[in-house]
This record gives sequence, structure tokens and C-alpha cells, in this order.
Amino acid sequence: MSVPIAVWIAAGLGAAGIKMYMDLRDVKQIVENSQARYEDEKYNYYQTQKALLPLLLLAGNLKLELWQSFERLADALEQIDNLPRQFKYMNFPTFRVGKPERDSLRETAKVVTAILDGGMADVGSGVLTGLALYGATMTHKFDENDVIKLPGFPQCEKGSSILEALSTHKIKVPAAGNVAEASVLNAILDVPAVIQDFGVDKLSKNDKNAAMKLKDKIDKHSMELADVVGKMQRIHITVERLLNYIQKLNDDYLAQMDKVEQVLLEKKDYEKFTSEEKTAVVYAAFLVKTLKAMTRIDILLKRGNLYVFNTMDIREVIDQAKILFPEEELTPGTKA
Repeated sequence: MSVPIAVWIAAGLGAAGIKMYMDLRDVKQIVENSQARYEDEKYNYYQTQKALLPLLLLAGNLKLELWQSFERLADALEQIDNLPRQFKYMNFPTFRVGKPERDSLRETAKVVTAILDGGMADVGSGVLTGLALYGATMTHKFDENDVIKLPGFPQCEKGSSILEALSTHKIKVPAAGNVAEASVLNAILDVPAVIQDFGVDKLSKNDKNAAMKLKDKIDKHSMELADVVGKMQRIHITVERLLNYIQKLNDDYLAQMDKVEQVLLEKKDYEKFTSEEKTAVVYAAFLVKTLKAMTRIDILLKRGNLYVFNTMDIREVIDQAKILFPEEELTPGTKA
């Protein structure tokens, strides 16, 4: 079968284009455009990282704050007599609020307190960035079939989580700050090393083949950095959107807890609560359940050597939050 003439034309034009490119330019011109593009991508990378890091630190700190505050609900529920074992809010599925669920909230709060006291949540430990991106992995209790040793983290024993393992450690030297957090982010995203000098000055003035090889090398690094920038921008959008809902849910949770605690100053029997008072208890418990789901998902999933977005879980928790707070009800400027 003969090759279509268009293919020959395309191949010929491509070859001719390369020859003209090399003939009309000296060695310096061949690489300078590529090097300029790489400098642009490097600038974009630093600027995008600079904007993303504070958001990740905010997300990590907020998760710890929320998990610690859930003990407040556990303590309130413990005081209520004749408390149902299950609650139902609106048309959402029923959920349990028994002793195991309350103990779990207290256990998490205790772990968070230990982490804060040990300095493991200081900026530079890497814990905040890890929590922002890997809420599920950091809080997952490993069983004997999936106990693993993760680089940079303590060994997790059967039945414990990375967060629990970290809570048993104390930082003995001051954390290294944003630079260390950036290193954690770079490791997670497998960011290639940023090249400061490609050795352009060492090129022979007449060696255009070497110049083309260097150009290709620089272009490859530019594309790799551009890919990282795209990932960080998408992470920024995703985390910002989740935080908008989390902060709104938390505001409502705190308001409901104030109501519940006020009721408990006067009475303890759930059967004597008014309809409005029961709703406050149920809604507070539902908000904690929703907040747990939103703060304990992994933003990224590893597939072989690639990191992909956990689109399914992210969409699921956002869809649930949208029912409670349609996006048009969010404060202007907070939509992601």
C-alpha cells in the first residue's frame, strides 16, 4: 500500500523546516528561546507554589482544629439520657451516634492534642501539607495486611494510623518552615529538580547539533515544570473549594453546639427536648459526620508512577455539601 502523498509532504516540510531553522540561526539563537521559555515556566512554578502553600497549611491546621473540636459533640451526647442510637437528618441515610462513634471522636481529639503538644503540627514538619492532601491516608487505621512503612513517617503498627504514630513523636529542633513544607509538596508531586544552569555558555559556536540536543533537553524540562504547575493550580482550586464548604459547615456546627450546650444546662432527657432542640442535636451530629467525610479524603491517588485526582470522592462530598449549602448561597468571592 503506497503512503499517501500528504504524509510525504508533511515529512518533507518538517525536515525542511528543521534545516532552515538550523541554517538561519547561530548556536546561541537555537537555545536562547528554549532557555527563555524555561525561565518563564520556572517563574510560574515558584509563583504557583507560593500561592498554594499557605492554602495547604490553612487546610492542614483547620483539619486538626476540627478533629479536636469533635470531642465537644461527644461530651454533649454523653450527657443526654435516652439518646437514640441512630439519627436521621433530612433525606440523608441514618447514621449511628452510639458509644463507639463517640469514643472514636474522643480518640481522634486526643491524638490531635498530642500532635499539637509535640510540635508535629509546626510549619516545616510536613504534617500540615500531608494532612491537606492525604486526609484519608493519614487517618486510616492499618491492619496486618496493609501495614506499610512510608518514607519520612514512623512505622505504623497494626490498628494504628500515621497520625497516631506521629503523635508519639516530638520535634526536638525548630521546624524548618515553609521551605520544608515546599519540599514535602515537591516530593508528593514528584517535582523535577529545577535547573539553574544548562551549560549554554559551554556550547561550541559552530556545533549546531549539540545546540539542538540541548534545546530538546531544555524543552523537556519546560514541559515537566508546566505539568507540575498545572497540577498545583488544580490542587489549589480543589482545596479552596473544599475549604469554602468546610468553613461554612464548621460555622453551623459551632452555632448548633452552642444551642445544644445551652439546652443541657436545663435538661438532660432527650425525650423532653422540644422539636427544635432535638433538631439542633441531630443537625450538630450530622455536621460532624459530614465534616469528617470532607476532611478525610485524599485529594490525590497514586496510580503506578502517576498521581491522579481523587475525582470520585471529591465530587461525592461536594455534592452532599451542595444540598446543605447551594453554591449561590456561599459568600461572594468564595466560590472556587
